[in-house]
Amino acid sequence: MNGRPKLVEPISNEVKQLGQESKLEAILIGTISRGTWSPGDRLPAERQLATEMGVSRNTLRGVLRRLEARGMIDIRKGSGCYLIALEPKSPTEKQPANDSLAALMARFEASYLCLPELVALAAQRIDPMTLRTLESAVTDIGRAVVERDMDDIKNKTRDFFRIIGDSTGNPVITEVVRSLHASASVMFPRFFSFGEAERSQMFGDFVHILRALQAGDPRAAREATQRKIINTARAFAALRKVPLSPVIRAAMASDTPEGAA
Repeated sequence: MNGRPKLVEPISNEVKQLGQESKLEAILIGTISRGTWSPGDRLPAERQLATEMGVSRNTLRGVLRRLEARGMIDIRKGSGCYLIALEPKSPTEKQPANDSLAALMARFEASYLCLPELVALAAQRIDPMTLRTLESAVTDIGRAVVERDMDDIKNKTRDFFRIIGDSTGNPVITEVVRSLHASASVMFPRFFSFGEAERSQMFGDFVHILRALQAGDPRAAREATQRKIINTARAFAALRKVPLSPVIRAAMASDTPEGAA
């Protein structure tokens, strides 16, 4: 967030004058809808947001709880607020308690259905220079894991799949890949909450995808990507005690990842 402009131009007097959380809520919704953050991003700290908007932290917290109830953010104790959606759901629509978890599991399912074929196509089209860039991205992810830098892990993970999408030469595919991984949680959800063996497996899956692309092997690239999604979804479901989607469950029951596609 360093170097970015302030979220809003002076609005503190207006907020204080009205003295209503609803006004601040409307301002925050507008800020989010303009694309200030992407789904999966962590919002600035409460202190920073409150200062920029000229309100107390208590007022801000009340508004953040409203946005969570409307399905826009996920408030995680001890971690911060994370953006889920750019538009709010109706305030009268009842939200299940695990809405954000269900949304993430749906993203796993969509990724399993779409991403392996896109990576398989990339295996046929990626050039040597892009492969070197992708290899550097994997190195960067590994370094971020060692340094326990979760923000850098997210950024480098997004870079990894963006590079793969770009390598196809199809701008629509690039947009699809970015949409699927707007939240890097699909590949690294709550990474340091997992055990060492699971963390090693999650990182190793990136290496398997890279090797398949280096070999120019679409089948291996497809299977490595399927395995990556299955492994991460399974670990995430066990950690958060949520059910797997039917597609992921069927994939796990198959003899090979490709057999479930």
